Amino acid sequence: MFKRKLRIVPAVLAAMALTALTACGGGESKPADATTTAAETTTEAVKEETTEAVKETEAEAASSDNSDYLAQVDTMNKAAEEFITVSMEFMQLAQEDPENTDALAESIEKTRATKQAFVDFAAIDNPPAGLEEPHARLAKAAGEYADTLEVYCDVLLASINGEEHEAMNTIQQDWTNVATELSEAMGEVQEAASK
Repeated sequence: MFKRKLRIVPAVLAAMALTALTACGGGESKPADATTTAAETTTEAVKEETTEAVKETEAEAASSDNSDYLAQVDTMNKAAEEFITVSMEFMQLAQEDPENTDALAESIEKTRATKQAFVDFAAIDNPPAGLEEPHARLAKAAGEYADTLEVYCDVLLASINGEEHEAMNTIQQDWTNVATELSEAMGEVQEAASK
């Protein structure tokens, strides 16, 4: 990020210098000699270089914005990996010590905590330019994933306590649906960001 700022500053300074040169030029007088013509040619060259520098800076900023944004998308991938790890720990604990409901409940709460990356992503309201539509889909899918994960954990807690939960019969299909939508939405965002 610091490197990007260093590149923006020279472009801004060049633009400011160009404005100062143009402002000092006065009215619509015609060039009196070769020196004035050379100055105008130099000013035009500076203007073109500045325009190119600004375009490059904007492209780098957009690329950086996309990189930062994709890093936020990746936090969900990392959370999904953590979900798998803690879910496997839960299953192992359930097989080895099914009567230890305190340890099982603690494991379920670790699983529940993995939803935070999805909640945080769903709250993003300033995606990079050009990614607004794919982001809206992914943010919605992330929110639905977090909600479904919450219900999943409630179903597990009810199960270890010998209770019924209203979503017991639907959670598997709900989970499949939301995971599929999340995966497709992530693919759409990554494709749009690579353009």
